[in-house]
Amino acid sequence: MGALMNIILVENNFLLRSGIEGLIIELPGLLLKEVFDGKEKNLCRKLINKKPDVIIINPNALGDNFISIISKLQEEAGIILIGLLGNDCPENISSRFKNHLPLEGNKHLLLEKLRDACGKDAVYPTNKKTQAGSRLLSVREIDILREVVKGLTNQEIADKLFLSIHTVMTHRKNISKKLSIKTVSGLMVYALMNNIVDINEMG
Repeated sequence: MGALMNIILVENNFLLRSGIEGLIIELPGLLLKEVFDGKEKNLCRKLINKKPDVIIINPNALGDNFISIISKLQEEAGIILIGLLGNDCPENISSRFKNHLPLEGNKHLLLEKLRDACGKDAVYPTNKKTQAGSRLLSVREIDILREVVKGLTNQEIADKLFLSIHTVMTHRKNISKKLSIKTVSGLMVYALMNNIVDINEMG
């Protein structure tokens, strides 16, 4: 497999963000580079400056700015645009996207749609992926990840595990680097998928 395909997600719903991050994690050729909620100033310029390979957009997150932003993004060569679209999405909006992820779709369909949109660089996970992912982290890093997804602050984690706050922050940076996951919601999905925490433990 070649270089990872960088993805930016524009979505303001926490649950949908987490779900999309979970899908991206399952396709090892993809990397979620950044998440925006759609309300940022100069959003279009920021998206283009990040130089992503793929942008996944929920039109609802852009509100009245959707048409102007999507029109500018469509002028950028080399960016794959994917819409997060519901069954009731108006045709004048859905027609703006060559590729889309149906909000009502099941996991298998969404993975298929995402892989097809991104092309050969997005491959299906192997059966050993979960085990291999867990081996990326040391025992101490897994301990810290467990506390992070429970909602503890760096200071609270340091106190609980008898570590300095600097050590905790260093471990967190290493965890994000090893897993290529920069958001807490993404770490939550990873921890659940790898049985590091139970959903009832999460903050």
